[in-house]
Amino acid sequence: MTEEAPWSPARAPYAIAVSQSWWFCRAVALFAADAGRSTGPAQQIYARQIFSQLRGLRRCAEMQEAELERLGIGQAARDELRQAVEAFDASVPDVKPGRDSLEHFDEYARGTGKLQREAIRNLGLDLFEAAAMFWGGGYDPSTGRLTEGPFAITVSDAVPAAEALQRAIYAAGRAVDASAQTGTSRSSPEEGAS
Repeated sequence: MTEEAPWSPARAPYAIAVSQSWWFCRAVALFAADAGRSTGPAQQIYARQIFSQLRGLRRCAEMQEAELERLGIGQAARDELRQAVEAFDASVPDVKPGRDSLEHFDEYARGTGKLQREAIRNLGLDLFEAAAMFWGGGYDPSTGRLTEGPFAITVSDAVPAAEALQRAIYAAGRAVDASAQTGTSRSSPEEGAS
């Protein structure tokens, strides 16, 4: 009787990208719905979560792209995922800097955030101008826009963009499964290591 290797997410990162992307996508939809039906602080709390959930979803796509490459999955599957990522980025282009501003609020409040340092260097702003430029925002239910400093997304665009990207991540996972069944891909991280 052979002993099975213990379970590890590193044995199937492409599947982890699929499952995590589902959670992030569902969170985007839930936070958007909750922001839409709430008022006051609750509305702002729910809406602000959308930046982080979209960023998490985008990271799942990056993970899946890396897995397709590592496993040697066909170019067609990689191209489909790349097109979905590009469409997502076009729909919600300010996800990463908006999330970064929220996550690193301590730096952005002091004018020392990465993008603020670039603005000071490239635009000749002083620390106080840079701090003001990249601070503030919130969710405006009348327009459906969520802002953080100069960064904005439209929630009604974010939800379908998230759903489309999650479907593409899932389809890429299916391509890995299909490739494994036909024996055309490397199947473990150890085999893909150089």
